[in-house]
Amino acid sequence: MKKENEEIIQSWRRFWDLPLDLSVELGQTKLKIREILNLVPSSIIKLSRSTGEGVDIRADNKSLLRGEIVVLEDRAGVRITEIITEDN
Repeated sequence: MKKENEEIIQSWRRFWDLPLDLSVELGQTKLKIREILNLVPSSIIKLSRSTGEGVDIRADNKSLLRGEIVVLEDRAGVRITEIITEDN
């Protein structure tokens, strides 16, 4: 698996210095407009994933990586657990 990941990384060599906005997706849900208008600071939105399922790291609306939430001192981070290829 490590060799496969290294090959993937090398194949992107000419793009290494291009900036790319990433987003971390915890899950998705649908709400009615009435429900959205009733949200307050203590509201909880139920997501499509359970807590153990991890997160998707996305760019340009495409999943690139999967990971798990970790705590780094006083901040949250994501530990990469999988590189998503077209084979996945």
